[in-house]
Amino acid sequence: MLLLYDGDCGFCTGWADFGRRRFAPDVRIVPWQSVDPAVYGVPEERLLREVVLVEEVGHAPSGAAPAATAPPGGALAIAGTLRSGNRAGRLLGRTLAARPVRRPAAAVYRLVSRNRYRLRFPFLPARSGASCGLPQR
Repeated sequence: MLLLYDGDCGFCTGWADFGRRRFAPDVRIVPWQSVDPAVYGVPEERLLREVVLVEEVGHAPSGAAPAATAPPGGALAIAGTLRSGNRAGRLLGRTLAARPVRRPAAAVYRLVSRNRYRLRFPFLPARSGASCGLPQR
Protein backbone atom coordinates (compact mmCIF):
# COMPACT_ATOMS: atom_id res chain seq x y z
CA MET A 1 0.00 0.00 0.00
CA LEU A 2 1.03 3.59 -0.58
CA LEU A 3 -0.08 6.70 1.35
CA LEU A 4 0.09 9.77 -0.88
CA TYR A 5 0.42 13.14 0.87
CA ASP A 6 1.20 16.69 -0.24
CA GLY A 7 4.98 17.04 -0.26
CA ASP A 8 4.72 20.80 -0.85
CA CYS A 9 3.16 21.21 2.60
CA GLY A 10 5.66 21.43 5.46
CA PHE A 11 2.94 20.62 7.99
CA CYS A 12 1.98 17.49 6.05
CA THR A 13 5.59 16.46 5.53
CA GLY A 14 6.34 16.84 9.25
CA TRP A 15 3.44 14.58 10.22
CA ALA A 16 4.31 12.05 7.49
CA ASP A 17 7.88 11.83 8.81
CA PHE A 18 6.66 11.58 12.41
CA GLY A 19 4.19 8.79 11.54
CA ARG A 20 6.82 6.89 9.57
CA ARG A 21 9.29 7.01 12.49
CA ARG A 22 6.86 6.53 15.39
CA PHE A 23 4.49 3.88 14.03
CA ALA A 24 6.66 2.06 11.43
CA PRO A 25 3.78 1.25 9.08
CA ASP A 26 4.13 -1.35 6.34
CA VAL A 27 2.65 1.29 4.05
CA ARG A 28 5.05 3.42 2.01
CA ILE A 29 4.43 7.10 2.76
CA VAL A 30 5.40 9.31 -0.19
CA PRO A 31 4.60 12.77 -1.54
CA TRP A 32 2.11 12.52 -4.36
CA GLN A 33 4.33 14.82 -6.42
CA SER A 34 6.89 11.98 -6.66
CA VAL A 35 4.47 9.64 -8.46
CA ASP A 36 1.98 9.88 -11.32
CA PRO A 37 -1.42 10.14 -9.57
CA ALA A 38 -3.20 9.06 -12.77
CA VAL A 39 -1.57 5.62 -12.44
CA TYR A 40 -3.49 5.20 -9.18
CA GLY A 41 -6.71 6.71 -10.52
CA VAL A 42 -6.60 9.63 -8.08
CA PRO A 43 -7.15 13.16 -9.41
CA GLU A 44 -4.67 15.84 -8.33
CA GLU A 45 -7.56 17.96 -7.02
CA ARG A 46 -8.29 15.28 -4.44
CA LEU A 47 -4.64 15.02 -3.43
CA LEU A 48 -4.61 18.77 -2.78
CA ARG A 49 -7.43 18.22 -0.25
CA GLU A 50 -6.48 14.99 1.49
CA VAL A 51 -4.06 12.10 1.86
CA VAL A 52 -5.08 9.00 -0.09
CA LEU A 53 -4.24 5.35 0.59
CA VAL A 54 -3.83 3.39 -2.66
CA GLU A 55 -2.76 -0.09 -3.74
CA GLU A 56 0.79 0.09 -5.14
CA VAL A 57 1.00 -0.47 -8.88
CA GLY A 58 1.90 -4.08 -9.54
CA HIS A 59 0.86 -5.23 -6.06
CA ALA A 60 -2.81 -5.96 -6.72
CA PRO A 61 -3.72 -9.66 -6.75
CA SER A 62 -3.41 -11.12 -10.25
CA GLY A 63 -6.65 -11.06 -12.15
CA ALA A 64 -8.13 -8.55 -9.71
CA ALA A 65 -10.63 -6.16 -11.18
CA PRO A 66 -10.06 -2.43 -10.70
CA ALA A 67 -11.49 -1.13 -7.45
CA ALA A 68 -15.16 -0.21 -7.79
CA THR A 69 -14.89 2.41 -5.06
CA ALA A 70 -12.51 5.29 -4.59
CA PRO A 71 -9.50 4.58 -2.36
CA PRO A 72 -9.82 5.80 1.23
CA GLY A 73 -8.78 9.35 1.92
CA GLY A 74 -8.38 11.68 4.87
CA ALA A 75 -8.80 10.20 8.33
CA LEU A 76 -9.66 6.73 6.96
CA ALA A 77 -6.44 6.69 4.91
CA ILE A 78 -4.48 7.60 8.02
CA ALA A 79 -6.31 4.90 9.99
CA GLY A 80 -5.47 2.30 7.33
CA THR A 81 -1.83 3.34 7.37
CA LEU A 82 -1.61 3.19 11.16
CA ARG A 83 -3.25 -0.25 11.26
CA SER A 84 -0.32 -1.62 9.27
CA GLY A 85 2.24 -0.42 11.81
CA ASN A 86 3.43 -1.28 15.29
CA ARG A 87 1.15 -2.02 18.25
CA ALA A 88 0.51 1.63 19.11
CA GLY A 89 -0.25 2.39 15.46
CA ARG A 90 -2.64 -0.54 15.14
CA LEU A 91 -4.54 0.57 18.24
CA LEU A 92 -4.75 4.18 17.06
CA GLY A 93 -5.74 3.09 13.55
CA ARG A 94 -8.53 0.83 14.81
CA THR A 95 -9.76 3.65 17.05
CA LEU A 96 -9.84 6.18 14.19
CA ALA A 97 -11.75 3.73 11.98
CA ALA A 98 -14.25 2.68 14.68
CA ARG A 99 -17.83 3.64 13.89
CA PRO A 100 -18.31 6.08 16.83
CA VAL A 101 -15.03 7.89 16.05
CA ARG A 102 -15.04 7.82 12.25
CA ARG A 103 -17.25 10.87 11.62
CA PRO A 104 -15.64 13.14 14.24
CA ALA A 105 -12.18 12.09 13.00
CA ALA A 106 -13.17 12.95 9.43
CA ALA A 107 -14.51 16.35 10.55
CA VAL A 108 -11.29 17.14 12.44
CA TYR A 109 -9.23 16.03 9.43
CA ARG A 110 -11.21 18.34 7.10
CA LEU A 111 -10.83 21.26 9.52
CA VAL A 112 -7.05 20.78 9.75
CA SER A 113 -6.75 20.24 5.99
CA ARG A 114 -8.61 23.47 5.22
CA ASN A 115 -6.47 25.45 7.67
CA ARG A 116 -3.08 23.83 7.19
CA TYR A 117 -1.59 26.99 5.70
CA ARG A 118 -1.91 28.50 9.20
CA LEU A 119 -0.33 25.53 10.94
CA ARG A 120 3.17 24.25 11.36
CA PHE A 121 4.42 20.90 12.52
CA PRO A 122 4.69 21.26 16.32
CA PHE A 123 8.23 19.97 16.78
CA LEU A 124 10.00 22.05 14.13
CA PRO A 125 11.18 25.64 14.54
CA ALA A 126 9.16 28.23 12.62
CA ARG A 127 12.16 29.12 10.42
CA SER A 128 12.32 25.55 9.09
CA GLY A 129 9.56 26.19 6.57
CA ALA A 130 7.31 23.82 8.46
CA SER A 131 4.09 25.61 7.62
CA CYS A 132 2.13 24.70 4.54
CA GLY A 133 3.41 26.33 1.39
CA LEU A 134 -0.01 26.28 -0.24
CA PRO A 135 -1.81 29.57 -0.86
CA GLN A 136 -4.51 30.51 1.62
CA ARG A 137 -7.97 29.49 0.37
